[in-house]
Amino acid sequence: MRIDLSRVTEEPVGFVEELEVVPERLDASEVAAPVRARLSGEVRPVGGGFAVSGTLEASGSLTCVRCLTAVPWQTREAFAFELSHTIVGDASDEIELDEDDLDRVQLVGDELDLDDIAAEQILLALPMRVVCRDDCAGLCPSCGANRNLEGACHCEPEPDPRWAALRDLSERPS
Repeated sequence: MRIDLSRVTEEPVGFVEELEVVPERLDASEVAAPVRARLSGEVRPVGGGFAVSGTLEASGSLTCVRCLTAVPWQTREAFAFELSHTIVGDASDEIELDEDDLDRVQLVGDELDLDDIAAEQILLALPMRVVCRDDCAGLCPSCGANRNLEGACHCEPEPDPRWAALRDLSERPS
């Protein structure tokens, strides 16, 4: 859904949108399936630009970084940012940013795409590292079996190379 910002003159314009964001728009290595999202909020005019504020509610499946199984995930996050029209100038010109500019998004055109906002807010809400449980054993490096499942891997554990010198001593004939 797109909001025509030329209609936002004096009064705030509210929005409520339910959508699915595909893993390709997010981090496909971390997101296992499309994420269902609900955006609600408002756009209001502020000093030559616009202020956008609202709430993101999202749920979906993420991928455990150790064993690659799907992990259910959900979040509810508030967001707020300012929109301003892009500064017209030569592409080679350097523009110095103030600290206030870090919460401002440069707007191209007169439309606000809620799909883009949803994807960005989901990316910001994703955990840094997804693990199905704290004691996840991960995948076997030899056969690739999920070591969390009983009897999935029958590989012999590789000896720790740090103990190789001591092992060599014990194997010598007396």
